[in-house]
Amino acid sequence: MEIMQLIGVCIVSTSVCLVIKKERPEIAMFIGILTGALILFSVVSKLNFIIESIQDLSKKANIPTMYITLIIKLIGIAYLMEFAIRLCNDCGETNISSKLEFGGKIMVMTMSFPILLSIMEMILDIIP
Repeated sequence: MEIMQLIGVCIVSTSVCLVIKKERPEIAMFIGILTGALILFSVVSKLNFIIESIQDLSKKANIPTMYITLIIKLIGIAYLMEFAIRLCNDCGETNISSKLEFGGKIMVMTMSFPILLSIMEMILDIIP
């Protein structure tokens, strides 16, 4: 989907939600969730080009693919966590969203630890 189509879907979905919300709030929430999922799935396919370009550049710069893959995964986790947290907040589940945010931070910290260890090893190799 192009950007104008995404905007059109959002405007239509928002309008339908506004009309339905007073009588059937659960259906309005469901429409919002479906719209968010539609947008997510339509833009995820566009990321393949960016990921391939980053991997090509890392090969040219002789950066180990393990690090680039890990960084791409971390960025993906951050975006997906943000999407899920906002979805929980939109549904009024702030307790769940705060726990999800905490869990996401722990996951990012855990996954980024090998990069931190590599940096520390390089620093220790430089220091006599």
